[in-house]
Amino acid sequence: MVDSLEELRGLKVLVFGAGGGGDVLGAYILYQRLRSIGAHPMLGSVVWERYTVDPVPGPIPLEAVEGPVRAWRSIALVDGSIVALREGRRVKPQLARLLQALGEEGVYLDLSKGAVGMVEAMRIIVDELGFDYVIGLDTGGDALALGCEDGLRSPLADAVSLAGLAGVRDRSGLAILSPGADGELEWIQVLQYISRIARMGGLIGVYGLNRREYNAAYSVSEAVVSEASKIPLRAFSGEYGETRIRGGTRRVTITPVSASMYLLDTDKAYQWTPLPGLVEGTRSIEEARRRLNERCIYTELDLEEELYRLKSMQPGRPMTVDDIYHEGRRRLFMEGCRAVECR
Repeated sequence: MVDSLEELRGLKVLVFGAGGGGDVLGAYILYQRLRSIGAHPMLGSVVWERYTVDPVPGPIPLEAVEGPVRAWRSIALVDGSIVALREGRRVKPQLARLLQALGEEGVYLDLSKGAVGMVEAMRIIVDELGFDYVIGLDTGGDALALGCEDGLRSPLADAVSLAGLAGVRDRSGLAILSPGADGELEWIQVLQYISRIARMGGLIGVYGLNRREYNAAYSVSEAVVSEASKIPLRAFSGEYGETRIRGGTRRVTITPVSASMYLLDTDKAYQWTPLPGLVEGTRSIEEARRRLNERCIYTELDLEEELYRLKSMQPGRPMTVDDIYHEGRRRLFMEGCRAVECR
């Protein structure tokens, strides 16, 4: 357990994108901060691409990866040359895109094996690969969601990632970058949640993007397909006000707060949000999804499967992502789910 990033000086630290997709770009901002204080960081990410990049539903399992890897069951060391074969189509994960731009090796985390697989991966990172500390980074802050929020759209990857971090809770932390940047929870709501965790003694530090980190991240940002993880860069460059992402379906407010990061104690974050506890002990992403569905939480896996199904059907009345989400939640309630209560 640490009380500041500076205590990681001289130590080997893994910083990984906890939500998949472009979170690895946000992780690179923290990677730069760790290097500047004299730590020895390595980049990683859970690998779950957005539907626009990989239309096959769900995270990408290691079994689908082509290229040089040093693999265990749910974790691998990879370089930027890897690709994934997805129903006959080659997909280059955002992790590989960034590693290729940097010319570095990184850590591939496979969410398909559920929370048990992530705990196993975290223990391999610490016990076999010799990392002293692990930080999972979530851009936007929906990793702190309670499961009752109307705007919540992608709780599954974050819940499994936080369940994994809890497996090495004394040697891990959760970083929240750019509150509200993914257009799910409002930025003010994320800050309220962070304040509540701070009251529990769970806030380790508050950090802001600096010019050196901005320049480093901006120089490789075009290599990564992401909207949310570029919000802190847009904020640092002076943008202010409301913008739309995800094809106009989500609204994001850009302010200087969008260029800030909050490091939290894993144990206190785990105590705050019930979602990682709900998926604990699951051995597949499908089982983890079912656990959330039972509590009336519609997940990104549900959405991707519905989009995939609709793609194969004859054209009919067009449905928006919000239409699909609300219909999916209605179906869960009709099936007798038990809703999570907001605090």
